[in-house]
Amino acid sequence: MRPSARNEILDAAVRVVDASGEANITYEAVAQEVGLTKAGLRYHFPSRDAMMIAVIEHVVARWQRELVEELGAPLETSTLEERVRAFVAFAGEGGASQGEFVVFAEAVRRPELAAPWLEYLRTWFGFGEDTDSTSLLLVWLAANGLWIAEATGILDVGRDQRADLVSRLLTLAGGGSR
Repeated sequence: MRPSARNEILDAAVRVVDASGEANITYEAVAQEVGLTKAGLRYHFPSRDAMMIAVIEHVVARWQRELVEELGAPLETSTLEERVRAFVAFAGEGGASQGEFVVFAEAVRRPELAAPWLEYLRTWFGFGEDTDSTSLLLVWLAANGLWIAEATGILDVGRDQRADLVSRLLTLAGGGSR
């Protein structure tokens, strides 16, 4: 399958999750959204779990592209502080949709789907038990709380309040605000 077709299918699957609010995606719904037959979709994704893992990998890849862009440097040359600051900026801009949160939650609920998320989290935010990273962990947890609250509809933060929150989190992460 050409890469753009795969991306179109996976984008369609995320739209289906966004619209339904559920990670229990079906071949029928995704096929209809992307304009393929159910059999055509099965050809590319032999099981719903295979499709779900591909969706998770797709979302993680997008997040990583956006985080690297925010970072402004290759991941391999960055510090934990720089990665946390990039994540704060990403999350502060509404980095995840409700559908992406649902996909993330499904991976947490079903450990067989968790590998892509865990790899992403370990690669980007491999917090150790050393107390030197405790303040960065606190900032990261707060930024996650912000996007989770917004993605789930629990909280609607206005632009000015969001800018203030992001500025304070960036200050706590070191180096002042952006």
